[in-house]
Amino acid sequence: MFAVGMCVAPAFAQDYGTTPETAVPFPTGMGWFVPDLSAVPSEVWFTYTPTANVMWGAAPGNNPTLGKQVWVYLCDGGQEAFQRDGSEGTDSYALLSGRKYLVKITPKETGSYCMFSTPFPPAWEGMYKYYPMPLPAYSGEARTVQPGETKWFLYEAPYASQITTNTTASFGMAPDMNIEKVEAIHIECPGGSSVGTGMMGPYVKAGMNVIGVTVSSTATEASQFQLSVNAMVTLNCANNFSRSVGLVLDTPTSYPDSYYTVDKYFTVPEDGDYTFINHGAKGTLLNVGDVKVVDGIDGLGNPKKIYECDWTNIKTATVGENDAMIALTGLTKGQIIAVQSDAFGVIGEGPANLPYLKVVKGNQSGIADVVAEDGNTLKATVVGGKLNVESVLLASGAEVAVYDMLARKVASAVAADGAASLEINLDVNPGVYVVVVYGKGNSESAKIAVK
Repeated sequence: MFAVGMCVAPAFAQDYGTTPETAVPFPTGMGWFVPDLSAVPSEVWFTYTPTANVMWGAAPGNNPTLGKQVWVYLCDGGQEAFQRDGSEGTDSYALLSGRKYLVKITPKETGSYCMFSTPFPPAWEGMYKYYPMPLPAYSGEARTVQPGETKWFLYEAPYASQITTNTTASFGMAPDMNIEKVEAIHIECPGGSSVGTGMMGPYVKAGMNVIGVTVSSTATEASQFQLSVNAMVTLNCANNFSRSVGLVLDTPTSYPDSYYTVDKYFTVPEDGDYTFINHGAKGTLLNVGDVKVVDGIDGLGNPKKIYECDWTNIKTATVGENDAMIALTGLTKGQIIAVQSDAFGVIGEGPANLPYLKVVKGNQSGIADVVAEDGNTLKATVVGGKLNVESVLLASGAEVAVYDMLARKVASAVAADGAASLEINLDVNPGVYVVVVYGKGNSESAKIAVK
């Protein structure tokens, strides 16, 4: 389903990238010409930013004997863009206006790779996950979904949290019981999805998410609700950390089995050594750091205590075949420790698979910082400003991302299908960084030191 148009075949001297890092904008003439397969790499890379919500795809990919030749990714992390319902696995994609996409073409025939676009009909807005209806955060605007209907919304979560669908009649206090399913799809890197209900909504990472709301077909009337986040689920340093539920010694504290970031804190009950444990999906990160308590003023001008995270001395461990564990020595009574879990996968369905954070007395890990577990195939080395990564997960075209100790992404790249290693230019300040490989259904991570 593409609009009829003229596909211009530029001279073969046109630019193209040979890696995601060197990708160039797709030719404005909407065509890329291949005169001879021997003259081009096995894959070429472009970027593309549509000016409208469109279906976008390539003519050569319509040849079923050649198979798929075009991939479009939501971001530099290798998460594939939405495709129209029923067309998954084709060379056509549903693209949102103003978003920058990464395009990979693996030429299998000579000729023009003509990328045609068809605008979405206005009536499609909100009816499909690939054409969600924009919904500003904190707007308080009521949304209506009819019985048996599903509507999709584009929602930017201000922090990792739980989606709520509160009835407008309750002034945002009660969940809508007629909503039988709420699906959240995170469309920024790293991606992920979570499913919930009107009573217990799905969990989301901070950033842009597509939220699908389904009302029960047995409902007697349409549901009117306000879509928002639950400010009490995860209260990190940027979001009233002092109101968060603290960890209790020797007591597992579960958190959502989802692609999700959760922050807790632990108040040291007495001087000594303590071990922090994260039982989660393989690849999940455990971070611990100090918390400073300072005097502040609340919105009414009253004195209040403010918790501030101090990640300057953060320690990181990774869940592998075993739990991630970090032992801190010489802690003093009253000291407050920030404990963060960042999950890039799920353990499995059911209560028995819930992940948890736990603190025990003493050095249970045997070492101060566990950064690699048995079964972790990831090897990361830095030489001369270049990061070399080896992992069995790269073969699936995985993303490799590098984060600093404030969880900010400082570098990333997408591996070619079948690759065993990947090299990334790493222009960063000296310090400790976390390397994460996001494979299909699994991930691995490790710390590196840049000198």
